[in-house]
Amino acid sequence: MKDILVFGTGKYFEWKKAAIMKKYNIVAFLDNKVKQHTTQNYENTNINIINPEDIDLQEDIEIFFMSVHFVSMWRQLSKKVVNPKRFVFPYLEQPLFENEESLKDYLECIEFEQDYFTCITKTKEKFIITNEEEWRSFLRKAYYNRYSLIREIAAMDIKPISLQFGTERGTPVDRYYIEKFLSDNKTLIKGDVLEVESAFYTKKYGEDRVKNAIVMDVDAVGAEITFQANLENGLGIRDEVADCFILTQTLMYIFDLKSAAHNICRLLKKGGYVLITCSGLSQNSRRCMDNYGCYFNFNKAVFDRMFESELSMHVLETGSYGNVKTVSAHLNGLCQEDIKKKDFEINDMYYPLIVYAVVKKE
Repeated sequence: MKDILVFGTGKYFEWKKAAIMKKYNIVAFLDNKVKQHTTQNYENTNINIINPEDIDLQEDIEIFFMSVHFVSMWRQLSKKVVNPKRFVFPYLEQPLFENEESLKDYLECIEFEQDYFTCITKTKEKFIITNEEEWRSFLRKAYYNRYSLIREIAAMDIKPISLQFGTERGTPVDRYYIEKFLSDNKTLIKGDVLEVESAFYTKKYGEDRVKNAIVMDVDAVGAEITFQANLENGLGIRDEVADCFILTQTLMYIFDLKSAAHNICRLLKKGGYVLITCSGLSQNSRRCMDNYGCYFNFNKAVFDRMFESELSMHVLETGSYGNVKTVSAHLNGLCQEDIKKKDFEINDMYYPLIVYAVVKKE
């Protein structure tokens, strides 16, 4: 096994750690957190961690820079007059870390010198790098080369394709997730079912399990509206009217969520459920924002805090739907029909287009 020194033990090294330790013999780690002329052991091994200033200048062992932004490491050792031929940025070592897919396709090799290093691309272009900003500039070129999306976003209009979530020509992207959530929980939609503004989802997913479809609205009147009530201030709220409360895309327009939680509890019968969806990363409804104000976009952690004072309410399930593609599509006014069905299959908790909760009143 080849002997190496490893400079850096952070996130980048952790990503490649198993493969590096299997392939190479790590003689020592370099870390500025260790005081000069002292040593520490790396985790549960006998491998020493030393300060980079204590490096042996006579050795010829390669030094792996274990950081995407290794410029400061290179500078520190160069000032100490360490032979630059020892330096290696292991961007091709598997598994590839974050931006290394872009580097793999763009960068042929790096040649280190004492005062600069040269990045040679696959097309034999040469870029002389002397500082961190020049390295970041080179990274931008690598990303630009790989991702057409960068070029497309740079050229895009600042106005969305649609201000109506794509409804003028198709189905809103977020509707896919809302309806998946309700479909997955449709057995809870039964008995006396309450919904805001219309009974659309009650009828669609309640099937023959629904005894009464009840519709509540804050100010609308009409044949379908059963009663007017305000979830935030409690005006008009009726006690224990629903076995199931379908509450989709509403809480974003209520500021006092604790008060809303209390009034949701009031509306439910004992043993009843509320099925909640809210926007995570989304454009705002122009109608609702203009009429009621828009206060939040949600993450799933909100629901435990929202209902914590309602001792009879138990949050049974929370989660989110969405990924960077579906979020981007929704933000830009695309509709479901513009993208592929498989685009909805992956859910990334860091890109929540829709968050949801199932809460039961015991």
